Amino acid sequence: MESESLELSSKSGASSAQSFFIFDRNSVINATLYSGGSPSYTIITSKSGTRTDVCDIPGKCVVATIKRREILADTIKFTNRNDGKAVAINKWLRPTVVPSHVEPCTSLVTDVGYFVWKTDAAHRLALYSEDDAQVPLAFMTRVRPPEPLVLVLKDGCEEMVEDILVSFIILEQRLRMKEKRRSSAMMYGPVSSGMP
Repeated sequence: MESESLELSSKSGASSAQSFFIFDRNSVINATLYSGGSPSYTIITSKSGTRTDVCDIPGKCVVATIKRREILADTIKFTNRNDGKAVAINKWLRPTVVPSHVEPCTSLVTDVGYFVWKTDAAHRLALYSEDDAQVPLAFMTRVRPPEPLVLVLKDGCEEMVEDILVSFIILEQRLRMKEKRRSSAMMYGPVSSGMP
């Protein structure tokens, strides 16, 4: 992990004003995230895929629980917010349109303000402040593709690490599911609803 941090710093042009969360595998549903060479968070998903817990390893606690449901809206519950009550993910992560951006974007509503997750050529997923659409506050990269993910956070994001991490997990999983559906459609063609 230490050599990956050094390699990542030189690759991303990083300064000491950035922190990294390195996933131990190419997964956002079951992984351990390392920061500074030590395990920081773990992501644990049930076998059914309906529940994901994001756990703070040093703090020995669950910081957020994501519940995926078939009929009702998916929910997010932060242990230390909203009296521990779940809220619909679509109230926290809202689809939004950014005039200068072709791909769909998602606004992130936090206690410290509003932010926008975008996909683009430079970063698979990048988080921007509402006031600065040029320099990302957080973004996803890889040390050496297709190796595990790295989430890079700029200095000043300390108050919203959990918001960034959990929203990234949700959005990256959505991207992967969309890519999987697209790949299946290309491989097998469109699925018809009737019999031949």
